[in-house]
Amino acid sequence: MAAPEVQTVGEVRALRDARRTGGTDVTVIVRAILGAMRMTLRNLFRKPVTVHYPTTTRVYPDRYRGLLALVYEKDTGEEACIGCRLCEYVCPPAVIKVEMLKSEKRNYAKTFTLELYACEFCELCVQVCPTDAIVMMKSFDLATGDRRELLLDKDRLHAIGLQHEQSWATGNRLRDMQGPPKQARAVEHAPASADATAGKPAPREGTPA
Repeated sequence: MAAPEVQTVGEVRALRDARRTGGTDVTVIVRAILGAMRMTLRNLFRKPVTVHYPTTTRVYPDRYRGLLALVYEKDTGEEACIGCRLCEYVCPPAVIKVEMLKSEKRNYAKTFTLELYACEFCELCVQVCPTDAIVMMKSFDLATGDRRELLLDKDRLHAIGLQHEQSWATGNRLRDMQGPPKQARAVEHAPASADATAGKPAPREGTPA
């Protein structure tokens, strides 16, 4: 007795489909063509949604966070970064390197480098900055074919901060959002102190209060 021929999974499925449809079903083919033509006609008269970059500027929302940058203080015009290196310590991929320059009035960042090609854009550096010196911009326009151009020094970071619009998020604002409101903190402590004073027994005569 001859052994049965071994069939592949594709051959079994093709045989099953042929038995189900009785060979080539013209109705299925026509229905697929009409469905494709209907989708084509529907999109033919729709308004295009493609943004013609870079001639057309895309409008980003206020809380969009893209490129990282360094900013200047609005009052004095000095560099806002004090070189505390908190952003360097908190960075998960360790792409930030800061060297502090000590001064009489305040400290500055002598060097500040950021490897943007390895950045995770987690925004932790923005959240821990005490002076809101490092921020994220409402733009991602830094496309390049050279990896070395994505190694940003302090001058490049300041230039990006002046070139693009700043995002809503800053370190102080993000920290305020994570904790309870300041008014709520004051209200929480006030009743507790008042209740403690009210529940304290009055001193007896002849005894110090």
